[in-house]
Amino acid sequence: MKLIPWSCFDEIEAYTTCAYDENHQPMNMSYHGDDDALVLKNRQALAQLLNTDLNHMVATFQKHTTNFIEVTANDGGRGMLSREDAFDNYDAMYTRDPELWLWTFHADCCPVLLYCRDQKIVAAIHSGWKGTVGEIVGKVTKHLIENEHCDCQHIYAYIGPSIEQRNFEAKDDIIDLVKQMSFDTSSFYTKKEDGAYLLNSKGLIKKQLELLGVPQTNITISPYCTIENNDLFFSYRKEKTNHRNITLIKLKQPQK
Repeated sequence: MKLIPWSCFDEIEAYTTCAYDENHQPMNMSYHGDDDALVLKNRQALAQLLNTDLNHMVATFQKHTTNFIEVTANDGGRGMLSREDAFDNYDAMYTRDPELWLWTFHADCCPVLLYCRDQKIVAAIHSGWKGTVGEIVGKVTKHLIENEHCDCQHIYAYIGPSIEQRNFEAKDDIIDLVKQMSFDTSSFYTKKEDGAYLLNSKGLIKKQLELLGVPQTNITISPYCTIENNDLFFSYRKEKTNHRNITLIKLKQPQK
């Protein structure tokens, strides 16, 4: 199994899973319309690779909302064996508990990871176009600043592999919602000759973070486009697949 790391600080660990293993077998991580036994096998293989088990991992049942939830070690294992016990209707999680892996599923949508270094909090966010125009990343970040006492200067963000602007074609219905966001978004889309638009979703997410005081130098943007790198990522827009990559993060146990 191949993993793409987010190398930030030694006290956290974070990766994106790749779509295929060394034998080019699909490493789908989602129970959404696939062989559940195979998905479970893939998840167990990932846990073994990370020297943990599924009881130290947690997933939500994402539905393109702006809802988020705090999770603890007691929630470990939820959403791992099936969707039935996953946190339903949430697209983001955060935790203070070490050794708990937070998952976010994606296949063109944008995975976003946060690390609040001063408060030792990590978050995993799913920001599809609906979540992006709903400003889910901004909402989670604002909550961490206002309610969990995170200093914006010590928040670090990873905007993961997702669809790049040159491939993200959007119609008027999406752009009308982009125009209603809480800041000037006119620089984040360009109109094509055929009347459609090209949308910079990664840029919209980065702007949400910057407006809350997160320094630009604290924000890492993955260069990967999920449509162009089919050897590494599943792409719903290109393949209409139900397969999903995951991006995940944990806070390591403090050194004694």
